Amino acid sequence: MQRFLPLILILLCLSDTVRSEDSNTVSVYTWRRQDVALWKEIDSQQVVPGVHIDVRVVTRDSYTSFLFLELQSGRADLFLWTPGASSLQTLIEHKLIAPYEGDLSQMNPSALMAGRGADNRIYGVPFAIQLQSIMVNKKLLQKHNIHSVPMTLGELTSVFEKLKSAGVTPMHLAGGTNWYVSQVLAEVLIAGLVDASFTQGLMTGDNCFNDPQYRVVFDTLLSWKKAGYLNSDVTTGDYTVMSKAIALGNSAMSIDGGWMASPTSDFYKIDPSYQFDFWALPGKSAKVYTHGDGTFQVGVTSKKLKAAKRVLDFTTTQKFAEMFVEYVNELPAYGGAVSIKPGDLNTMASLVVEKTYGANMFASYELNKGTPSYNDLVLQAVQELLKGKKTAQQAVEHVQQGLNSWRYVGYANCR
Repeated sequence: MQRFLPLILILLCLSDTVRSEDSNTVSVYTWRRQDVALWKEIDSQQVVPGVHIDVRVVTRDSYTSFLFLELQSGRADLFLWTPGASSLQTLIEHKLIAPYEGDLSQMNPSALMAGRGADNRIYGVPFAIQLQSIMVNKKLLQKHNIHSVPMTLGELTSVFEKLKSAGVTPMHLAGGTNWYVSQVLAEVLIAGLVDASFTQGLMTGDNCFNDPQYRVVFDTLLSWKKAGYLNSDVTTGDYTVMSKAIALGNSAMSIDGGWMASPTSDFYKIDPSYQFDFWALPGKSAKVYTHGDGTFQVGVTSKKLKAAKRVLDFTTTQKFAEMFVEYVNELPAYGGAVSIKPGDLNTMASLVVEKTYGANMFASYELNKGTPSYNDLVLQAVQELLKGKKTAQQAVEHVQQGLNSWRYVGYANCR
């Protein structure tokens, strides 16, 4: 009998593998903790009939490398991915994803940029519109008798001075967190300070990065540091520490994303009655930065491809958008009517409609398809500026020369 045991065990293992492959349980991978309640509710309500959801949260630092392993093994059925053609390109080149074949006409047009590949085709389905702006501890400002939104840089400086004299750090920035510097800080500064038409010219190569109209971003940041308006550890500042400092009232505001207004954020853990306010940086443009935060993708290596595609199709619907608002408290990528209760999310929705900036450097394929990419160069330039190793002019020359090194779209005009 013993000689038959190995064969029996092999058959049992094969049987388990077959059951797993035939299963309608779709594995959903994300780095966003705030999405867990949403996916569990989708599973609980069986809104995709016959399909169960197994949501798996992976830390952001290891997410990309881990996902590639899961995709190669066929275990990643549906997964979250960062926005933009440059981010998608590796997946496309390795044939790990495919263009979305369904109807996306009901999605917000600006959100679709998150899934647009270099071949101009849409991959996956965008899941959220994110607002990035100055985010203010409203109760703290009211305590110091600051009640109006500054409409000019001069008025913003007056607010900074009043807070500084009261012993409060006016602006807290996570300068030591790389993704934050390139994706959040740099983009919000540009949206407030640089006219969108000029920025569009930077992306087409008609305008150059060493122009004073772009240098104002670095001039402004450096002036804040020299005036003592920024946190003392700005060059090494950690993103999670930033939110805690503001929630505790040690700092008054940050440049951050609307996802931090989620009920699961550190702000509400520290102060359940915390109140946000959202400001555009009141410069020449005075706009807020908005973008499609990323996409849901189906791994073409999935062993449950049919079920995964059904879940992906559901993410394009009004029902998903309504559940996203209810359980995540963020703005969905759905472009149709969705009811949003009065509060922070409603305020952010209004700003998206009224003050969205008309350019997106972070997701620009033309600026990020070579090495070093624009996103890497602006990260280096900002961090070197804050450390006192570069002047504002040297910072913009660093960006321009880095792009010229691989003959980007503006090379002939800006060399």
